Amino acid sequence: MHVRKWQIGAVAAGLLAVTGCGVPGGGGGNNDAGETKDGDGSIQILGAIPEGEAVGLNAALKTFTEETGIKVTYTPSTDFTTEIRTKVNGNDAPDIALFPQPGLVNDLTESGDTLPLDDLMDVGSLEDTMIPGLMDSVEIDDKTYGVPIRVSMKSLVWTPKNFEQSGYKTPETWDELMKLEDQIISKGQTPWCLGAEAGADTGWVYTDWVEEIVLRQEGPEFYDDWVEHEVPFNDPKIVKAIETFGDIVNKPKNVRGGADGTLSEPFGDSPLPLFNDKPGCEMHRQANFITTFFPKDVQSDLAGNVNVFALPGNMEGGFEGTPVLGAGDMAVAFTNDTDVVELMEYFAKPDFGAEWAQSGGWLSPSVEFDNSQYSDEMFGEIAALLQDADTFRFDGSDLMPAQVGAGTFWSEMNAFVGGEKSAQEAADAIEKSWRG
Repeated sequence: MHVRKWQIGAVAAGLLAVTGCGVPGGGGGNNDAGETKDGDGSIQILGAIPEGEAVGLNAALKTFTEETGIKVTYTPSTDFTTEIRTKVNGNDAPDIALFPQPGLVNDLTESGDTLPLDDLMDVGSLEDTMIPGLMDSVEIDDKTYGVPIRVSMKSLVWTPKNFEQSGYKTPETWDELMKLEDQIISKGQTPWCLGAEAGADTGWVYTDWVEEIVLRQEGPEFYDDWVEHEVPFNDPKIVKAIETFGDIVNKPKNVRGGADGTLSEPFGDSPLPLFNDKPGCEMHRQANFITTFFPKDVQSDLAGNVNVFALPGNMEGGFEGTPVLGAGDMAVAFTNDTDVVELMEYFAKPDFGAEWAQSGGWLSPSVEFDNSQYSDEMFGEIAALLQDADTFRFDGSDLMPAQVGAGTFWSEMNAFVGGEKSAQEAADAIEKSWRG
């Protein structure tokens, strides 16, 4: 497989590179897992999943311990990127680490510190059981370095419960979505709620929209080339994607509060008009985490208070199918012993995470997971949408160099939405910042 530059540490841009340090059982610079040793009956895991979100994870690990007798300790990190680098540099890597993005996985893989799972377990079935495209992010030179254990889906459109009763039909193509906008406006209602205000992080909501559009207009291979900067940011196709987003946010009566209003509307408050007695909008595009910002009575019965559908693909002349933009956590091994191998195989099972599904806030990366195990009917519906997707790609801005993905991409999109710059001017400025 082609090794993409964004998979070689784009997330960790600006941080010191890690050199191969020969952690016990690690690659030591040659990415050879070596001999599998006998385990001592215990495993240490470090991850970025906060303690409050790790209840389901710990429940799943408890089941593993009950089945195998192997004790597993999960330690959450508040600064995972720094801590894992420090531990690896200090020859103190955990047995397994749970990475929130693939970029750093591949940075450490380049320096020879992660273990190729092909040498430890049968990874052939992962491609068949995982959501299409998900494994691409942890494969380098035809070797696999991570097992997905959790995903999130960004390509979701939330609607009021009475959406269909109001005469609206779920769109299956981008063209149908655009026609739906016109239908909603013709009825004197507002198609979209959209809010981007997030303090110093204002702008990420807009970049998500652009990434969604690039993925649909140009397809996953072009998307990958753009994210790794093989395609310049001011390529005409990227400018076109920004302009396509502009067609949505600037269209009269299309977005609640207009384009300027989206700059000051807090992203967490922006879906709330969906739940007014007379909805203030009919659609809101946001990841599954947005449910935590819904009113408490809505959260207690999501399926009874809100509907959701996948942001359509099938753009005319674009990618044929429905792509999904999202994020996820990857389990990566640093120690080669029988205990670690057994746990990594446990993570790779299609039914892994039943306990996590019951605790809420989790989506399985497997297309074979039994969705009836989700405690919330709505998450079962979202999981089905994810399983039906044609391909999965990680959030592009998270994988770009920090000065771009969390810098100029955000700020220049703010300037574009605010009318200060054209799509071309914004793209030119982002490209200049990438080149340095």
